[in-house]
Amino acid sequence: MTLYTPLNNLPYPQPTDTANLPLHLQSLAEGVDARTVLRYANAAARDSAVTTPAAGMVAWLTTPGTLSYYTGSAWIALGAWNTYTPTWTATTTNPAIGDGTLTGRYAVVGKVCHFTTLVQFGASTAYGSGNYSFGLPVTSGALGGLPQFQGIAAVSGGRALVSCQPNSATGATSFTMWGPASASSPTATQLGSGGVLGTAYASGNVIRIGGTYEVV
Repeated sequence: MTLYTPLNNLPYPQPTDTANLPLHLQSLAEGVDARTVLRYANAAARDSAVTTPAAGMVAWLTTPGTLSYYTGSAWIALGAWNTYTPTWTATTTNPAIGDGTLTGRYAVVGKVCHFTTLVQFGASTAYGSGNYSFGLPVTSGALGGLPQFQGIAAVSGGRALVSCQPNSATGATSFTMWGPASASSPTATQLGSGGVLGTAYASGNVIRIGGTYEVV
């Protein structure tokens, strides 16, 4: 009966097994193959070859020259900036970016994620109603004291510093935004469709957020 190594679960035959050296070597090679650093020309070649990736797999992509690992749900480039489209929701009616810009970039180094989010409103942007939340690029780990992300909101009434907070201490997928709703009051309130500094959002206004947090 074939047994398996305790750490990597690699198969090896027993003296009582039927003598079949090619089969035993094939089983061992296939077990090792999925645990090495895989090498492909690009992401398309990787995805074509690895149709059922397992969490923890690592692959080198010649183009763009990065290591990537599989989280269990997606391939992420290690230490390289990846693009993503943040979700944008509100507590009452969800907004829609229309002809504006809603983009993000992130890099994962070990268990740390660095990210930046840019929102630039357009002429056809619908602002929805209620307090806003923006999506994180990667689900967080246990955040402890809930890290604060910082940024600015630029409207016709001026620029306001904003502070953002993940929506959960563990497994956070989005963050809320806090800042001065009125130009005359420094008190931070949760921001949303009402604008900032007492000024409604308009085409050309910008929100930029950046931060760092622990991932799973």
